Amino acid sequence: MNDRCTQLTIPLRQRELNNFENFCQGSNTELVERLQTLASGPGDSGIWLWGPQGRGRSHLLQATCQVAEAAGHRAVYLPLGSLPMDPAIIEGLEVDLIALDDVDCWLGDHRLESQLMALYQNQLATHSSLVVVASASAQRQTFVLPDLGSRLRALQGFEVLAPDDDGLKIILAQLARRQGLELGEAVLDFWLHRSTRALPELIRQLDRLDARAMTEQRRVTIPLIKEVLAL
Repeated sequence: MNDRCTQLTIPLRQRELNNFENFCQGSNTELVERLQTLASGPGDSGIWLWGPQGRGRSHLLQATCQVAEAAGHRAVYLPLGSLPMDPAIIEGLEVDLIALDDVDCWLGDHRLESQLMALYQNQLATHSSLVVVASASAQRQTFVLPDLGSRLRALQGFEVLAPDDDGLKIILAQLARRQGLELGEAVLDFWLHRSTRALPELIRQLDRLDARAMTEQRRVTIPLIKEVLAL
């Protein structure tokens, strides 16, 4: 991987946490297995993942890159939604697996789509793989370049499905444990029955609980949840 690719990868700590072992699969078992297979031996055209934010889309892309690198392949993760909208960012990449997050941010712009098309053709010519994430399926996207649309719509598509309550409990308990907190079943039940099901907001709430628990040297209990989250 060249220096530019290395600079665009995510921080080491975040990469370590966003692995398949820390992803609660729920109804996404087939998708996870498919990504692991692709990462272990890049070579097919790729996969299109879609769904709203908060379902672990970025987590899955980063985990796929980790598996690819562990297998001795070159991989790069590019969060297009938070990078400059500059075609040069993906120009001339020579890796075995490219993971493009928020690819729909680049659709609708002829210049950006042209570079995506060049990237796709290069990946195909070098027998490397492409994994992309968007908010909706490729079939529901609008493309300026018909050729790019036809090729990306031909990728195998998977919707990233939201975790159910049991899955959310597992995720929150795991995250809390890493922060030195223990969340009992009654606490989790109380929290989830009165709060949002959106994982990003639940994680922000957990950070608030962690900060208060640390400041006051308290365990996370139902009374603490009521105080901090006003539930």
